[in-house]
Amino acid sequence: MGRRYRGGVATGGSDGAGDHVDLRSAAERLGVHYQTAYQWVRAGSLPAVVVRGRYRIDRADLDRFARQRDEPRQERRPAAPRWGRLAERLGQHLLRGEEHEARTQVVELADRGVPVSDIITNLFVPALRSIGEGWVAGTVTIAEEHRATAIVERLIGQLAPNPRGRRRGRAVVAALSGDHHALPTTMAAATLREDRWHVEHLGSDVPPAEVVRFAGDAGADLVVLSVTNPLVEEVAVETSQRLRSSGVPTIVGAPGRTLEELRLEARASSPAARRPGGSSGP
Repeated sequence: MGRRYRGGVATGGSDGAGDHVDLRSAAERLGVHYQTAYQWVRAGSLPAVVVRGRYRIDRADLDRFARQRDEPRQERRPAAPRWGRLAERLGQHLLRGEEHEARTQVVELADRGVPVSDIITNLFVPALRSIGEGWVAGTVTIAEEHRATAIVERLIGQLAPNPRGRRRGRAVVAALSGDHHALPTTMAAATLREDRWHVEHLGSDVPPAEVVRFAGDAGADLVVLSVTNPLVEEVAVETSQRLRSSGVPTIVGAPGRTLEELRLEARASSPAARRPGGSSGP
């Protein structure tokens, strides 16, 4: 006699060993890891009996379960986030320094599978823009604005995208001397990491010669220079020319440019895309 597992409840049942397979054979039949099949049994999704301390699965139940898994299913897409309301709520959390509440809001979106770049573009950027407008209007202090920016930097760091798949190449991201805004470089680095680049994130206020030297030493396939200070734009263009002359594709950012533009331009500059007949891929 064995115990049959359905919905995690053991009930009496006959052995019928000749019509049963062990759990490892069932996992191979289903094309999954042994532990995955074990979890299905424990959850009651895959009926099984216990014979002398080992799980046995009826061949008919196994075949039925396999057919169910192979049946096409219409994927239910989660409802699109209501970005306007979410950004307004996040802006209030940031303005009040409510980091825990802001983190909870962001993690809920990430857990739903919302891409990091979408969270940055549709949530962080509008929230910070609103706070910046408040600073210009005199309703937000410099300290409050800096605190909000620091919270967002930490939240992006905690999201830390690390997707599977072969890396497109090695990218260096930095802002040059005189450009003290690190957050745009953090956003660019997160976007490239999400798009399967290995990223060397140097932050802000980096001397141009150091960026050129580092890119060479690191074997960079791409350099991204963030520019938020107009006084640094000319130096950024000159630095990009030096990098390109040494064979390193370089993207120079500017206020108003989107992360999607960065993603597409970076893909077009990847080693695979530069090879004859190459493609940047998805």
